[in-house]
Amino acid sequence: MQIPHAVLRPLVLGLILLWSAVAVAKSPEAMIKESFNASLDALMEHHEAIAEDPTVGEELIDEILGPRVHFELMSRLILGRYWNQADAQQQERFVSAFRRNVIRTYSRMLADNIDDAIEMVAGEDEILRVDRVTGPDDRGRATVRTTLRFSEASVPVHYRLIRAEDDDAEWLAYDVVIENISFVTNYRQEYSSAIRRDGVETLISRLEERNERARQRDG
Repeated sequence: MQIPHAVLRPLVLGLILLWSAVAVAKSPEAMIKESFNASLDALMEHHEAIAEDPTVGEELIDEILGPRVHFELMSRLILGRYWNQADAQQQERFVSAFRRNVIRTYSRMLADNIDDAIEMVAGEDEILRVDRVTGPDDRGRATVRTTLRFSEASVPVHYRLIRAEDDDAEWLAYDVVIENISFVTNYRQEYSSAIRRDGVETLISRLEERNERARQRDG
C-alpha cells in the first residue's frame, strides 16, 4: 500500500518537530529512538487539541523545537551559494522566517490529517527500526537510516544529524529524507528558482509576509 505523502510527510516531520530534549548523553541511534518514541507519546496525548485548533500544534512545536533542529545549518544548505550572497541581517531574517514557515506549514498539515496519522500509529509496536548508522564524520555529522513499519507498509526514513557545537552529547537534526526525498533538497529547488527569478530579499520578504498574514488570521 502506498501511504499518501499528505499524511506521511507531516506525520514524520511533525514527530521530528515534537522531539523533546534529551538530557543524557546519547549516540545518534539512541537519540533517534528515544526522541521518536517521546514524539509518538506527545502526538497521542495532544491529537484531539491539535485537530480542534491547529495553533495548538504550532505552539507546542515552537515551544520545544529549539533544542532539536539546527535551523541555521538547514538554512545554509537550502540557500546554497545564495547564503554567502546574503548579508548578515538577511541571513538572520531568512532563518527566522523559514523556521516560522516550516512550523506553521507542517503543524497545519498534521492537524488536517490528524485522524489518518493517529490511525497509522495507534496500536503499532516498534514502529521505528534502525537499520544503519554512519558517522560521525570529521564535521561531526551522522546519518541514522531507519524504516518506519506500519501494518500495511514500510517507509525508509533517513535522519541527518550534527553534533551540537557547545555540547558533544547533543545531536541536532538538519535534514530528513523520506522515501529518497530530502527535506533540504526539496526546499533548495523551490527557493533557488524563486531567488534566480526575484532575488534573495524578495524571497525573504515573501516568507515574512506569509507568516504575518497567518499571524493576523489566527489572531
